[in-house]
Amino acid sequence: MHVSADRPMSLCPHDGTPRPWSARYPKALCNECPRRATDLAGRPIKMYNTGLGGGFGAVHQDDGTDCEQVAADGLVLIDGVRYWADEARFGGIVVQPEDRRPG
Repeated sequence: MHVSADRPMSLCPHDGTPRPWSARYPKALCNECPRRATDLAGRPIKMYNTGLGGGFGAVHQDDGTDCEQVAADGLVLIDGVRYWADEARFGGIVVQPEDRRPG
């Protein structure tokens, strides 16, 4: 990973990987950790934006079926640890500790 000397960095709260610091998402996981995400039943998932105007969805990697649980509540497991996933403000997906979940 290339790290720019002029950009502030922080550490992924899950595995300690350096990542660019974000004022909006200071506790966000690095880009690699969400690739290991599963639903709460342990099935590997892929998360995505549902459209250009926003939205969040997830599918099971093994058969491509919609993962209704993750799409509905955003709760995922990464290496057995619960996190919360949602669409990022300007596109993409952000995964954060569950305590960052609104409400």
